[in-house]
Amino acid sequence: MVTRIVIASTAVVVGSFLAYMYEKDEKTVPVETSDFEIQKATPVSQKTTRGEQVLSTGVDTFVPKKSSKPRLANNATNEKDTIIWQDSETSKQVLTESGLVPADVADEAYIELDREELLSVEIGEYLDLYIPQFGGSYTGEVDHIVTHPNGDKTIEAHIPGAGSLYAAVITVGEKATYGNLATPRDVFVLEGNDKYAWIAPKSSMMQSHIEHEPSHSGSMHQDNNGEKNDVFNLPLTESPTGK
Repeated sequence: MVTRIVIASTAVVVGSFLAYMYEKDEKTVPVETSDFEIQKATPVSQKTTRGEQVLSTGVDTFVPKKSSKPRLANNATNEKDTIIWQDSETSKQVLTESGLVPADVADEAYIELDREELLSVEIGEYLDLYIPQFGGSYTGEVDHIVTHPNGDKTIEAHIPGAGSLYAAVITVGEKATYGNLATPRDVFVLEGNDKYAWIAPKSSMMQSHIEHEPSHSGSMHQDNNGEKNDVFNLPLTESPTGK
């Protein structure tokens, strides 16, 4: 009888010890994460292509800023200031009093242009494409400049890393400035005189344009020759500020 009790007790102890060791090993075994789960947790940019051309990379290169005040040039490296406009309350007053804000403009912001900077940029330089509505900027790399027969100058700058759909086209005339900024967030229209301008998202302008469509006159502006043009139907092959 004593022998049986000892054997039974030994069996219980051994069983408990084996159960403990099994549980301990189970806790210390690392849990492997599958490749699928890792890839699933990492966001992947969606590209839009046409043939071999990348229309959109799906990457938004927008950089928030606390202020649109101009940066000083770096004298040590002779770095050129790329700020081409900044916020301006004076701009709103001047353009409104001059009747240069079409009725269709909506959600606009008012800026003061650095005309000297715009006229002096060269291919390969980088522009700070500041968008007041978002409180930040896109960087534009100048890749094409055209001087028109009437003296107007058009600067084209693509947004590096965003795809071929996104770029800025700005035309500076003697008395007027026009521009289109196609960004991953919206297309922005810019219009003004030689020093001041308004900038507004085209999505808001289109909605307002539809609401004002019966009169249609609210979206007309005068170019440098005194002729009226629709801001939604600017010529693609000629300067929008003149001939």
